[in-house]
Amino acid sequence: MNSPESIVQLKEQLYQSEVIYRWRYTGAGQKLYKKVRWLCAILTGALFPSFLLIVEEDAMTEPAFWLFSSVSLIMIFVSRYLFAPDKDYCYHLTPMGIHYTEQDMVPEVAYKIARGFAWVGIVVCIIVAFMVGPLAFVGAGAFALMSFGMTNFQSTIQEHEVFFSDRPILFNLVNDTMLRVDSYTAPDYCCRRDFYVPSLEQKKQIITAIQNSQKNIEYVELAKLNDMFKHPIFIQD
Repeated sequence: MNSPESIVQLKEQLYQSEVIYRWRYTGAGQKLYKKVRWLCAILTGALFPSFLLIVEEDAMTEPAFWLFSSVSLIMIFVSRYLFAPDKDYCYHLTPMGIHYTEQDMVPEVAYKIARGFAWVGIVVCIIVAFMVGPLAFVGAGAFALMSFGMTNFQSTIQEHEVFFSDRPILFNLVNDTMLRVDSYTAPDYCCRRDFYVPSLEQKKQIITAIQNSQKNIEYVELAKLNDMFKHPIFIQD
């Protein structure tokens, strides 16, 4: 298990194992995650217009300010749905563990539009920098770097695996559609992963399926996610 070859072999066995339960989840994860993502997107979009208002007393009378504010408003939505988009998870529960795919919930046309806006944003940054003056390079430079990072946006599908050990631990966040598996399969190989479910009712079904498959699994209910760290596996001597 300690060698890369053994891990590859274990993954092959996991994907060949019988699937006990399948489920799919699309969303942002925990209830708080969506609010945090919107807040970060708004703060990112408001960064440079706020900077212009600080360094230029009459910024609101300048056409460049309103031009850049319009681009920043668009960038709020681009940041939310491209930098921090909802996810599409497709889970497969097997006797050996759980394997699943993860993909951003973004239509391909949105990637094309975002790449177009990224190039427009770079041009706008250069124009504003020349119109406002050298101080604008501080904010415009950061915005231009963000725009450059968006010029190659495209959809990708990631594959993940969690292997069940001899004594895995199942943490159930009772007030959320999330559960977590902690599973040590070797001294230097640990699987810790959060799983999301569309509803509390389906989460009960998944927990039952895991418990039936793994008779020795430890089941822990959590009122808050941070309560997980009170478990002995997180307490160091």
